[in-house]
Formats: sequence, C-alpha cells, structure tokens
Amino acid sequence: MCRWIAYSGSEIFLEDLLFLQEYSIASQSLAARESVFTTNGDGFGVAWYGKRSAPGLFKDVLPAWNDSNLRSIAAQIQTRLFFAHVRASTGTAVTRTNCHPFTYKNWAFMHNGKIGNWSDCRKSVEQMIAPAFYSARQGTTDSEAMFLLALSLGLLDDPVGALVSMLHRVLSVMDEQRASEPLRVSLALTDGVSIWALRCSSDQQSPSLYYGTPHTNAVEPGDQALRVIASEPLDSDASHWLKVEEGVGIQWSKEELTEFRLRL
Repeated sequence: MCRWIAYSGSEIFLEDLLFLQEYSIASQSLAARESVFTTNGDGFGVAWYGKRSAPGLFKDVLPAWNDSNLRSIAAQIQTRLFFAHVRASTGTAVTRTNCHPFTYKNWAFMHNGKIGNWSDCRKSVEQMIAPAFYSARQGTTDSEAMFLLALSLGLLDDPVGALVSMLHRVLSVMDEQRASEPLRVSLALTDGVSIWALRCSSDQQSPSLYYGTPHTNAVEPGDQALRVIASEPLDSDASHWLKVEEGVGIQWSKEELTEFRLRL
C-alpha cells in the first residue's frame, strides 16, 4: 500500500515534511512502519498551493528517497497547503500518469488502498464517470477512477456526500462482480482551502491514518495553526498524534478539525 501526507497551516518549505522529519514521507517510501508494503518505490507526487487557485504538480516514477529533483525543489518551494504521496502499485503500471495526487481545477485527491478485483470491476466503475470528467482521465488506476466518479456525483458542491456515494457505487460494482478481494480506502481531498480525509474498508482493515501537529523548522512545536494528516506519524512523539478510527472521516477547515462517521 502507499503512504501519504496532507499539510495545511503556516507557510513552510516542502522539505520540512518531505525530508526533515524523523519518519518523513521520503523515508516512509523506503521503510514504512505501518504498511502492508515496507517499500513504496513506484513513484511519488506532490501537489502544492501558492498564489493561484490550481495547485502546482510534480510527479515522477523514481523512488522519492532517490530523486535529486524532488529534494531540490522541496528546498525552494514554500506553501501553506500541500499533498504528498509515495506509491506502491497494487497492479497497475508504474507510470507518471498513475502517480498521485490527481488534480482537477483547484481540487487535489490521493488514495491509499484498493478496489478489490479492480481488473474485473474497472469497466463498470469507469462507465459511471460522467463524460465531462472522464475526459480528464489520464491513467489506469482505481484511485483516479474513484476521484472522477466522486466528481461525477457532485463532489464540487458536497464533498462528503459525493465521497460516500462514490464508495457505495464501488461496493455495488464489487458485489455485482463477486469480488473476492476487499475494498480498502484511506484518502484525502482538498479544494485548496479545506481538507477532507477518511479511512474505511469492507473488511474492517483499512489503511492506517493519523493527524497531528509535527515539529518543523517553520513554527514552534505544538502550534495548533499547523496540522498534518498522514498515513503514519512523522515522528516518535505519540503525544501529538491521534489515530483516525475505522469508518471515520475528518474535515479541517479554517483551523477547525471535526470528525464524521461513515456508514457503508
């Protein structure tokens, strides 16, 4: 499975969280601690927000721990909100178009997990994507299809409702195809202002998810105006990391974090 982090808060350099943490996302790409796959070396991606509404996007198929270009731009780019993802493929090709995050206008989306028996379910899921959004499809992953399907179901107006509807649609396809593999989801979504994240699964074994206030070079430790939502903690200080339970989502907007329960 993949690893990802979502950050919002005081403006910081990307490298603060991508490289300069005890358990940074770059180190997780080589040695994840709470993942089915220890190594997540099938590419990476970063989407960051600056002065324009649409995010900047940098993706490649090299392992994050060994990409000098990523390390160079991470030391130069400052941002108030970004998504970062390191990939471990669950069967689709290792290509730049299959790397997360996926973007649409001012929105960004990333996912860790899988749609069970994706090769069997793919056609049915893709047929539910509205033509206006299917034209934006670039890769072959189940993750990108989930994002485009959620867009088709009204994500721009009701993010939580669209994500839940998308998951119900996916589960119905899996039932139709008699999928033997589970649906496992840990995802994050942003419009450049708020962040939504959730974890759920059909077998009660969804990928891990935490949120907390990491130590960085930009702000004082414990600054509540800074928050990370991540697949796993970025350091060993358990006092400032909280685990998101199975079947729970969180929304962080205007420095306020709230939880919501998912019913699949």
